[in-house]
Amino acid sequence: MNEIIAWFTANHTPYDAGSAGDPLPQAEAHRQMEELLSELGLQTAISEDPGDLRLLLDRVRPVLLLAEISDAGAWPGWDIISEYRSQGVFIPVMVISAEGGSEEAVAVFEAGGNEYMKRPLHAGEFRCRVMNLLWLTGRRRGLEALIKIDGLMLDSSRRLVSRDGVQINLTPKEFDLLHYLAVHQGEVSPREEILKHVWGYHFHADTNVVDVYIRHIRLKVDKGHRSKLIHTVRGTGYMLKAPEGSPAGH
Repeated sequence: MNEIIAWFTANHTPYDAGSAGDPLPQAEAHRQMEELLSELGLQTAISEDPGDLRLLLDRVRPVLLLAEISDAGAWPGWDIISEYRSQGVFIPVMVISAEGGSEEAVAVFEAGGNEYMKRPLHAGEFRCRVMNLLWLTGRRRGLEALIKIDGLMLDSSRRLVSRDGVQINLTPKEFDLLHYLAVHQGEVSPREEILKHVWGYHFHADTNVVDVYIRHIRLKVDKGHRSKLIHTVRGTGYMLKAPEGSPAGH
């Protein structure tokens, strides 16, 4: 659907695959966030100055404003948000802060924010919070809320799974993993990418945690069914794929 998120940040370090040296940590974090948002069908429009934030909001009419700020209570962007809301235009605001804790979170919500996260971000949590905020504010009641693959149904809004009408009970992490595979159905998902997006950017595992969770999910999703949906791509990762000729899609 390619809806747009307005992203305000005073330090959006650009990244360039052709530049020399490794990307800065901040640039890598932004790249990963943009990848996650892109996977959700969301484009980003960047604003690095409070002066042009109003112009950006007028131009793109975003479904969400993502604000990377410090000293949340003093951020001048709240005045702009307040003006929009007084005119009946509600733009949900999600704040990301590198510092602060409970007091910073309170300042965000008192100023008009709707969601708050502190760095370092967990990929799965970030994705869920963005989706949940868009769902609650009515911005995304149809997008990827329901995924159907050969009798398998995932309702991401309620985090429910069923196959052939029979409900499947998954743990939160099992659901996140199955949902990631479902969003990328028909594509190979390497173990490293699964770890990054489901367990978090900063998760390091020397164990076979992905393989263990895949075994658990297979017992719940594929056991007892003639057609198997979860496939191993030897030496690489996993793929969720419907049998040839079976209905698949969103």
